[in-house]
Amino acid sequence: MRTMEYSRATGSRLVGSRSVESAGTEMPIIVLIVEDEAPVREIAADVLRDAGFQVFEASNSHDALTLLASNPHIRVLFTDINMPGSIDGLMLASMASVRWPDLAIIVSSGNLSFESETLPGSSIFISKPYEFGRVIRLVREMTMVPV
Repeated sequence: MRTMEYSRATGSRLVGSRSVESAGTEMPIIVLIVEDEAPVREIAADVLRDAGFQVFEASNSHDALTLLASNPHIRVLFTDINMPGSIDGLMLASMASVRWPDLAIIVSSGNLSFESETLPGSSIFISKPYEFGRVIRLVREMTMVPV
């Protein structure tokens, strides 16, 4: 069963569905997608949800930090780099990797390119447009979920 909460003020939504579970646990894999372009965010959320993950969405880094702080079971942060506001996706990834060191982080951009070694923590970079099959594989690999 899918559920959705939407905040008009921030453009963020929480979408729940039947979820892929962590290996050896009853806990679903929760992915937080942070993308300011609503169509891109919604497509990514739908694809990940269809793959069985529980998905939270945020349209900016401030909302993402709030969701991370209030939802300790988020396992993956999937963020765009170019974001509105004072905290871009790269800074968000840095802050998140320090505050939540076990959080898997995927950073993406259509305008920039990075080597994963230059990103915070054990973050991985993928360029846009990304292949959703690769995103799903990365989420599974980073959370050790069998394919």
